[in-house]
Amino acid sequence: MAPTLGAIAVFQILRRAGDYAIARPPRAVLFTVVPREDRYKAKGLIDTFVYRLGDQLGAWGVAGLRGLGATAAELALVAIPIAVLWLLNALWLGRRQEKMAETGAAAAE
Repeated sequence: MAPTLGAIAVFQILRRAGDYAIARPPRAVLFTVVPREDRYKAKGLIDTFVYRLGDQLGAWGVAGLRGLGATAAELALVAIPIAVLWLLNALWLGRRQEKMAETGAAAAE
């Protein structure tokens, strides 16, 4: 049992470090073009409700697919299109942020 808990602890630390080092800064950049009031309202909602809902839906989805008899390979095949959708969403958000930043810079001149 001890090696399993150790492995879980190590991977949890790596995941959290990756989140703070890789995922959090780009997410914060998206808010640079949003007015301060809107930023604080949206970040609170996203950081609490949206993340927890996403975690719960992911857990339910895996449990549901496992209940239907899905193997690890089949779960990976389900995850690939979801990852592609997230990639497309990230690209769209990045482009939208760039346009908003250009519009804000033009308005400031």
